[in-house]
Amino acid sequence: MRISAKDLGRLAQDDFCPRCFWIVRHNKVPYQMGFPGIFSSIDAYTKSVVEHHFKRTGTLPDWMAEVGGADEIVPIRASEFKTERGDVTLTGVPDLILRDNGSYTIVDYKTARYTGNQDALMPIYKVQLNAYAYIAESLGMKPVGGLFLVYFEPPHRDHFDGITATHTDDDGFEMPFRPRIHKLEKDLRAVERLIDRAGKAYNSDSAPRGIDGCEECAKLDALIASVLGRS
Repeated sequence: MRISAKDLGRLAQDDFCPRCFWIVRHNKVPYQMGFPGIFSSIDAYTKSVVEHHFKRTGTLPDWMAEVGGADEIVPIRASEFKTERGDVTLTGVPDLILRDNGSYTIVDYKTARYTGNQDALMPIYKVQLNAYAYIAESLGMKPVGGLFLVYFEPPHRDHFDGITATHTDDDGFEMPFRPRIHKLEKDLRAVERLIDRAGKAYNSDSAPRGIDGCEECAKLDALIASVLGRS
């Protein structure tokens, strides 16, 4: 089984449903949607901004000072950034890996407003960054000494009054994003536990019991009933 770092993070959520996980992994589910293209574009642009600044100055932008220094930005090949544990292959590519004096730092960008541990997705993000660290260290990039989320917050309506003519021109307008940096604790053992849990759930001979009141289970049941009704 192949599983991405982000999908592995879903196993850490309180409402993780092993039944949904098994059904989706063993079948092609048509209602699954991809990541909205606009966020992929913003993410790619952010990467270019940071990499261009580093290439030009040899340093990270000032607003990333909390991440620390860096000797180089480590090039990453998506096809090679993976590792195996048992019969599970863990994949996924972080937005940025930095090397500084033999230690590595992993950074991932989020286009969202930072709300701390109140963020319902924080358990996913914690596993996601640690999964990247797990892969990196398995490939010889160790030690991974820092894990950082960099939130790029869109302007709040309270800031709208500050918009000036510099934000617009004949071709369109610019939207400023404010970076907020959040450091995560390193816990690679948690990654191993979740990989083992994912492998056990996947290798079950049949769909395991779901959680009570699971909305995704209800969607899947309706989809299965619809397909069977047409066959």
